[in-house]
Amino acid sequence: MRRFYFDVLDGDSFTRDDEGLELEDLNAAEAMAVGAAAEIGQYNLPKRLSPEICVRVRDEQGEPVLSVAVAMTVRRKTCADA
Repeated sequence: MRRFYFDVLDGDSFTRDDEGLELEDLNAAEAMAVGAAAEIGQYNLPKRLSPEICVRVRDEQGEPVLSVAVAMTVRRKTCADA
């Protein structure tokens, strides 16, 4: 088992993970990061609290190993578009 840390960047807000999780490998860490980014994005993006959510994963040495970002763009059709 390896320990991975999941830092969250949500607009101007940054939350550093100082506890981490013990997971089997980088694939498991990626799945966890994808799920976390989707869950946070589901709550924050529709409310337009931030344009993008990013989960950055660090390994046991504190080195970045991957990041997952989700964003939402809303485009409304206007009369000029008709």
